[in-house]
Amino acid sequence: MKVRVPASSANLGPGFDSFAVALPLLAEFELRPAKTWSFDANGHGVPDGEDNLFLIGARAVTKAARANVPPQQVTLRSAIPVARGLGSSAAAIVGGAVAANALLGEPLDRRSLLRIASDVEGHADNVAAALYGALTVAVPDAGGPVATRIPFPSAWRVCVFIPGASLLTADARGMLSREVPRADAVFNLAHAAALVAAILRSDGALLSLAMDDRLHQPARTSLVPALAEIIAASRGAGAFGAALSGAGPSVLAIAPARLAPRVVAAMEETAAQSGVSGRGRVLRVRAAGAQVSISEAR
Repeated sequence: MKVRVPASSANLGPGFDSFAVALPLLAEFELRPAKTWSFDANGHGVPDGEDNLFLIGARAVTKAARANVPPQQVTLRSAIPVARGLGSSAAAIVGGAVAANALLGEPLDRRSLLRIASDVEGHADNVAAALYGALTVAVPDAGGPVATRIPFPSAWRVCVFIPGASLLTADARGMLSREVPRADAVFNLAHAAALVAAILRSDGALLSLAMDDRLHQPARTSLVPALAEIIAASRGAGAFGAALSGAGPSVLAIAPARLAPRVVAAMEETAAQSGVSGRGRVLRVRAAGAQVSISEAR
């Protein structure tokens, strides 16, 4: 069995812990029957023991399904940078959950998998995009989060600057206040609604107004060198808007396809001038979420 799970970029500015887009950087998990569980990280810098998130996600599904999965040898091949705000942990959790569900004959539906993966991750934004693909809005609910999937405009591209340095999500979350002023909450509600409208209407002018945030990004700026400068450079080069990718330190901009190479170049140049190493990528939003393929034994 092979499970492919996309990277994801969460928040998109105002959609804190709710919005995310799936990206075509994939984590691939290959599973083969074995006598005991094992995980080969292939040098990707992730734990291979009991604290491995793929294994935790798989165990959470077996517990929910009240069933046991036969031991597997799991091998990881991943293009998702770790601790860069691109959903590497969500991809691992979703990979384990989807794999275990498939091995059990898929007793759980996708919303159940979303709830389980969100419980492991602690928030639903990245795991929703990893499961469903495209742009997702994760909505809290008493019975567990619900996600809606929104197609992304085909004429737009995601421009990502990925710094060489990492940033742990726990450190970035530690910068956030437990309470926020009402004016900031209203600001984010309005901008989040405008962002969804801009995506649905392919309205770049509206998107240029919608990607601002007051709930999380200002508090994290001190952890991400040259964040404001990189965002400004991307907009100056033609991006509709830009924001911190998830908890950071990567920076995401959305631009027309024809201007995307120029936007990435401006982000790289500005980062270099500020002494920040890294590289830029022009990416399409990935329409598909987690996928499973099974080969018959010969």
